[in-house]
Amino acid sequence: MNNLQKTPLLDKNSVVLITGGAKGITARCAIRLAEEAGCIFILAGRSALLSAEPDWAQGTHSADDLQKAALAHFKAQGEKVSPKELQRAIGQVVSAREINVTLDAIRSLGGEAIYIAADVTDQKSFSEKVRKAEDQLGQVSGVIHGAGNLADKKIENKTGSDFDLVVNTKVRGLNSVLKSVDLQKLKFMVLFSSVAGFFGNAGQADYALANEVLNKSAHILRKSLPDCRVIAFNWGPWDSGMVSPQLKKYFATRGIPLINTDQGVETLVSAITANEPPAAQVVVGSPIFGEHEVNINNGRPVTIHRRITLEDNPFAHDHKIGPNPVLPATCASGWLISACEASYPGWHFSRLLDFKVLKGVTFDGKIQEYEITLEKQETNTGEKVIEAVVTSATDKGRRIFHYSSTVILSRELPSAPVHPVTGFAKLAMVEGSNFYEDGTLFHGPLFRGIQQVAFDQREKVITKINLPLMNDRTQGQFPVGSTNPFINDAIVQSLLIWSQENYAAPCLPSRLKEWVQYRPIPFGVPIWAVLTVTYHSEHAVAGDILVIGEDGREYFHYVGLEGTISQHLNRYIGRKTKALKEG
Repeated sequence: MNNLQKTPLLDKNSVVLITGGAKGITARCAIRLAEEAGCIFILAGRSALLSAEPDWAQGTHSADDLQKAALAHFKAQGEKVSPKELQRAIGQVVSAREINVTLDAIRSLGGEAIYIAADVTDQKSFSEKVRKAEDQLGQVSGVIHGAGNLADKKIENKTGSDFDLVVNTKVRGLNSVLKSVDLQKLKFMVLFSSVAGFFGNAGQADYALANEVLNKSAHILRKSLPDCRVIAFNWGPWDSGMVSPQLKKYFATRGIPLINTDQGVETLVSAITANEPPAAQVVVGSPIFGEHEVNINNGRPVTIHRRITLEDNPFAHDHKIGPNPVLPATCASGWLISACEASYPGWHFSRLLDFKVLKGVTFDGKIQEYEITLEKQETNTGEKVIEAVVTSATDKGRRIFHYSSTVILSRELPSAPVHPVTGFAKLAMVEGSNFYEDGTLFHGPLFRGIQQVAFDQREKVITKINLPLMNDRTQGQFPVGSTNPFINDAIVQSLLIWSQENYAAPCLPSRLKEWVQYRPIPFGVPIWAVLTVTYHSEHAVAGDILVIGEDGREYFHYVGLEGTISQHLNRYIGRKTKALKEG
């Protein structure tokens, strides 16, 4: 057993309600939680629990023996049964055995458990049974909603009953749970969602919808229940449960990894018992559709819709130009990159070509709906080349172009080049805080990553950067992945420092010809960024930026980063003290 850190969320007096029965993955989770804390469980499932095995089933062990015994019994009774009726009788015995194995395992670990046969979609009946169980065991303090059904078909072949079966178990089931317990007494709530809700999956339109409802519910519940740890796990396929041997073979041929059962269970237990809560929505596993079913093929573009709000992106309050928060260009480029990577699981961002800021995104209080259009380009290079564009529409339907670029993905990234860093220690460094305090840089605390600045003749600005960890909530809709848009913004700030030093005017990034990446940059790690200006005038500046670690290994480099210099921006971005002397 792992030595996990305990919190008051789970102890021997905790009563945990688990939907999804006392079988399969949810049963494994219950047993592991009992091992961890010796707690109490109400296990709810659709299967009836036999008070006792029928005489004909006693003494049987294997499936074959059970079937032979059932056939002999019905024959002796002179009853003719259909194959369906035979399997139902056998299934009741098998199910009851599995449930009892789970109950016995929990009790052997010092826990307590009861099983209730309840339809989670029948709120009234479900609530009555949960409350009777609470009268016996105590008030529910934790919930795991693991109930689910599948009815995989192409959407044109789905029936209304298919839809109801899949969606109601997840969505009505959650409603039943919420109405059956005292929400104010809950310490944690775990929702079993799926990567199908996050990425989509062929034949699972209803399943994807249902799970995405759980995802959104987790975010809402976390806000409305601040004392309850709410987590929606977007599980990929497990190496057990509903994954048949045929499905395993299907996933293997497409390079889709299965979640190891022990590791998956530990992930859930750790999320409940760890001192610090994870995000409200956690993705565990890869997309199910596999590369061969991605729709960015044969020249057919794919459009992804997204709503962006200030409320969902707290970091934007520290990135204001004038009265309104503005989306950093580095968030926009990361947006395009993450959309492409999500479309091709197993492929990694390696290069960005000709990124353009056509019309930046400003948070002005209006509801903002955007579209990302991805179109694959045919190449013979062994890479994925995707044209990506972000647009929106006015009230009159006019299309506005915001950002565009070519994103290149590779299977493997090359080893990072190594550069000398010994010369940096000889430079005369200026405290980076000076540039934030005197108005050279407009950025708020979250973006103040520049610690030191040095000027090497007129064309070079060298910055030492270290940005502390930013929590998931603050990162909003632009979380760190292959790229770190928040550290990247601090890197680009050197261009603004240069323009203020040399033209006493701000500049804003407008274009990037090429971005070559070798490895992502984590928070809390010191890095060096070397800006070399290659062109400048009173209206524009261009340069290259090399980003390396303290060991000299390169993270990435920008080629042809361009900024527009504007005296008009001084009304919003202006130095409060005399400009520093040129190096």
